[in-house]
Amino acid sequence: MARRVRGRNSAQDQYHMSEIPARMKRNLHIILPVALYLLLRIPSLIEPQWYQDEAGYASTAWLTHLGYGLYVGAWNNKPPLLIGIYGLSQLLFGTSEAGLHALGMLSGLAAIAAASWGLYRLFSSRAALWGGLAIAVIIGSPMLDGNLALPESLLIGPVTVAVVWFLCSCAGPAARRPRTITLVSIGVLLACGFLIQQTAFADVSSILLWCLVRRNWRTMLIVGGTFVVTVAAVVVPFVVSAGAPNVWFALVTSYVDYLNDALGDRLPAYLVRIGMLLAMVAVAWLYRNAKDDRFELVRIWATALLFTAIAAGYSYEHFLLPVMIPLVMLVTGLMSRHHDRLLQRIRQPRVLVATAVFATIASTGWSLFAAGYRSTVWSAGYYANAVGYMSGSISDLEYDTYFGALNYGEHEAEQWISSHNLVGATAMLWTNLAWPLVDEELVPPTRSGPLYVTLALENGTAGILSRMNAAPPELILVTPENIENLNDVRAFISAHDYAQVMDADGVELYIRSQP
Repeated sequence: MARRVRGRNSAQDQYHMSEIPARMKRNLHIILPVALYLLLRIPSLIEPQWYQDEAGYASTAWLTHLGYGLYVGAWNNKPPLLIGIYGLSQLLFGTSEAGLHALGMLSGLAAIAAASWGLYRLFSSRAALWGGLAIAVIIGSPMLDGNLALPESLLIGPVTVAVVWFLCSCAGPAARRPRTITLVSIGVLLACGFLIQQTAFADVSSILLWCLVRRNWRTMLIVGGTFVVTVAAVVVPFVVSAGAPNVWFALVTSYVDYLNDALGDRLPAYLVRIGMLLAMVAVAWLYRNAKDDRFELVRIWATALLFTAIAAGYSYEHFLLPVMIPLVMLVTGLMSRHHDRLLQRIRQPRVLVATAVFATIASTGWSLFAAGYRSTVWSAGYYANAVGYMSGSISDLEYDTYFGALNYGEHEAEQWISSHNLVGATAMLWTNLAWPLVDEELVPPTRSGPLYVTLALENGTAGILSRMNAAPPELILVTPENIENLNDVRAFISAHDYAQVMDADGVELYIRSQP
C-alpha cells in the first residue's frame, strides 16, 4: 500500500514539474520583458557616484539625519517621500550607489510587470510581449536616465501599477462598480507617486478627468479623496514642524521662478500651455462615449504626461521617462487593435482633433527630444564600458571618466579625508556634486549640499560667505572647472589661512590651519 502511495506521489510530482515549463510559456509576455529589464539594469549597480541630482537628494537626507529640519535647515523642493527613499537607502545600504539603484530597480520592476500585464489584459499576449520589451529597453537603459535613482524612475512603479490596476479593474465592460478598497488602494499609490515628485499629479488627473466626463462621481470622489487625504497625512506634519510658508515655498512657489527662468516670464508661453490644457479637456469630453473607454484612458494618460514633460520648458531627458510607458501602450494598442482600419479611423473628426492636440503638444518639445537623442547616443558605449570594467580591461579612472572624471577626483578627496581622521568635520563644498558631504558625514554651514541650490537659498555668494565667516569650516572642497563664483571662494580661502592638501582630477581640497 505504501509503495502505491509513493508511486502516486511520484506521478503527481512529475505532473507538477511538467506544468512549470507550460506556465512559463504562458507567461512569457511578462517574464521576458522583466528579464530584459533586469539584464539592462545590472551595470547600474557598479556605477560611480557621478550624478549631481542624486547627490543633492542624498545630501538632503543626510542633513535631516543630522537633525536639520526638512524644508528649514535641510532644503529641497521635492516632496517628503523622495527624501525618505534616500534616507531608507542610507539606513539599509549606507552611502552605496548600488543600494540606491537597487531601490530604483524595484520601482522599474513594478512598472514593467504592471505595464506588460495591462497590455495583455487590454490587447493580447503578443502585444504585451513586444510592448513590454520596448518599455524594458527604454526604462532599463540609460537612454532616458533610467539607470539613475531620480524622481522620474522612482515614481513610475507606483503610478503605473495604479493606472493599470484602474484600467483592468475599474474601466471597461467587466467592472461597472469597482470595490471601494480597490479605489482606495489606487488613490494611495497615486499619492505615493505625487509624494515622490509633484509631476505625478498628471497621473491622478488623467483618471479624474476620465471619470469626470463620464460622470463617474463615486469613483472620482473615492480616488481623488484618498489621494488628497494621503498627501495631507504626509505633508501636514512637515507644515507643523517647518511652518506653512517654508513648505509652500519649497513644494509650490519655488517652481514659479523655475518656470519663469525657462519660459522667460513670457505671457504668450503661459497662454499657449493653458490653451493646451483646455484642448485636452475638450478632447476628453468628445470621447466621453467612446466604446473602448479603457483605450481612451490610455490616450488621456499619454497626452497628459507628454504635456507635463514638455510644459516646464527644460531639456532634461529624464523628463520623458514616465511618458514612455503610456506612450508605448498607446502605440501598441493602435497597432494591435486598429492596424487594419487605422486610416479609416483617423478620418473621423474627433480622431483628427485628438491627433492634432497630441501633435501640437509634441511639436513644442523639440529641445527635449534632442536631449533624449543625445543621451541615447551617449548610452551606446555604456554597456561596453561596464563590460570592460568588470573584465578588468580598463582601470577605475578610465571607467569613471566615461561618466566624468570629477567623481574620481572627489573619491580621492574622500580617501584623504578618511585617512586623516576628518570624517564628520565641518566643510563647505564649492561644487555641484555633493557626494563627499554624505560619504564622509561632513557638516556644512549651509542648508544644502549642491552649490547651485545653495546659491539660490542663501541669496547668492554673499549669503554663503556670511555663514562661512561666522564659522569658518575645517575643510573646503572646490571643483574649479565651470563652477560659479570661483574667485569669491578663492578670496575667502586666502583670507582665512587655509592650506591646499590636494589638487587632482579636477578637485581641490583645503584644510584650515590650526590657530
